[in-house]
Amino acid sequence: MFALRARSPGTCLYGYLDQFERYFVNFSLLASKRTQSWMPSNRYSISPDVQLSPKGTAEETVLDSTLSDNSSCLIFMPARNCELFAAEAIRSVSRQTMDDVFILYVDDASEDQTGDIAQHYLKELFPGRHAYIRNGTRIGKSHNIWKHLRPRADEAEFIGILDADDQLADMTILDKLAQRYGAGKDVVWTNYFMDNGHRGMNAALDPELSPRKQRWSTSHFFSFRAALIKNIPESYYKDQEGNWFQGACDVALALPILDQTRNYEFIPTPAYRYTSSNHLSLHNSTPKVNAITSKIQLQNSNQVFAKPPLPLFTNAKVEESVSMHQPDTTATHSAAPLSTDIWSEKAAQLLIARHPTLLNAQAICGADHLSALQLWSISELLQSASGECLFIGAPDTALILTALAKDTPEIHLTCLVEEKEDAPHLRARLALLELSEQAKVISGPHAKVEMNQQSCSFPACTELEGLSPLSLIVVDGRASENEETYAAIALPAVSELLAERSFHFCALTGEVSTAQKVATTLRQLTVGLEFCTGALGGTGLVCFPANQE
Repeated sequence: MFALRARSPGTCLYGYLDQFERYFVNFSLLASKRTQSWMPSNRYSISPDVQLSPKGTAEETVLDSTLSDNSSCLIFMPARNCELFAAEAIRSVSRQTMDDVFILYVDDASEDQTGDIAQHYLKELFPGRHAYIRNGTRIGKSHNIWKHLRPRADEAEFIGILDADDQLADMTILDKLAQRYGAGKDVVWTNYFMDNGHRGMNAALDPELSPRKQRWSTSHFFSFRAALIKNIPESYYKDQEGNWFQGACDVALALPILDQTRNYEFIPTPAYRYTSSNHLSLHNSTPKVNAITSKIQLQNSNQVFAKPPLPLFTNAKVEESVSMHQPDTTATHSAAPLSTDIWSEKAAQLLIARHPTLLNAQAICGADHLSALQLWSISELLQSASGECLFIGAPDTALILTALAKDTPEIHLTCLVEEKEDAPHLRARLALLELSEQAKVISGPHAKVEMNQQSCSFPACTELEGLSPLSLIVVDGRASENEETYAAIALPAVSELLAERSFHFCALTGEVSTAQKVATTLRQLTVGLEFCTGALGGTGLVCFPANQE
């Protein structure tokens, strides 16, 4: 029998959540029917040691600089009037598991205390590993890239771009990038999420096509081999009139970088927290086209895409660096392993044969949302399930799961999504695919919850009252600001609804290492469960009661 661990040794309290004070803060918010507004009091706190100064008006550039001494990673942080976010942005880099990091912080003539706060935390957290530059007059991000970032290209192996009002959300992402560059990649980017909870739309690029002929899919977190920036002409940072771009500056940098290579990789982990609510951001402070794009950004972006692509680039220094990390291929092997592409192709064929509606769902959500092997793993679990099944997480995954469930009449699927606007959006997609009768869609008010000093937003489960015991639970927290906490918190949140002796709990994760951390946490919280990491197409986690009936 599965049980949640209680405080008293030897006592099993099945379904009780109030025993987790050491793991949760405000866990009771999950039961609230009202949307909670919660933020730690020190979320954007300023240390009392920070010495604030009057707003600077000097025309000259002020420089507090240290040579990076050829660091592995250089983080470029452009800043402008972001005093509310400056401290947490720098802290997010300091929490990285990678130590060999240098920060180039450029304050573009801020009119608030951004510079004072940034200098304090740079000196405190990155002594000898940062450069702080303040422009006396505002010149814009593209000009700052040309003037301040490009000259330092020889001081690092790769460069990552982090706006000073945003944050790195995955503590291991720089280590993951370093591994990719060590293996020979030239450009690596991740997905992101916004502070309103929405997931970004970044995706992999087709290496057979020019990046300029594909959808913009490489925004945040974007990184590249440092040598590539030196090949970009000054004119590529300027508009048709010869003025420095003031909008779409990320596009103006990324496209000529991508022009030069097809050796790139997309990491689907939402490793970057984008602060869409900053009212001083360009998309909020100038006339808008939509919620996250201003007119000037769209106009500049069109001009960037219209520029001719740069030629493919090879560099002896880059090739030497890559060769040092390549495996020795002189040894002979008795047999080569089967390519994962072969298994993916076979899985895709079987999936379409078993679930004809799946292709239509994939066409709506995007082919790279879940791999064929992940889908096959979920399909097999659905085939063995019966009765009530629950999905918690992203609407796109809910749509795909419903397409899989259509061909399994023994189950009844309920989908719990976090945002109110997500529910009608999902219902419309289900109606388009004639799947409305296959799933019940519920939107729960979300609350900030904390586990092991890590917080995330999670939907309240009160609307699930009255469900029959659950035989299968699938959770997708990959779009959350903290997918590890999201996945780990889901099991105790629904524990009172579980079929007591026979269920499967499945957590989709971006990396198998995240699934391993979730399993470690759940082992501390539960007894009588078996854990299988990597069980969802090579990633994710499946757990179930030992001696399951």
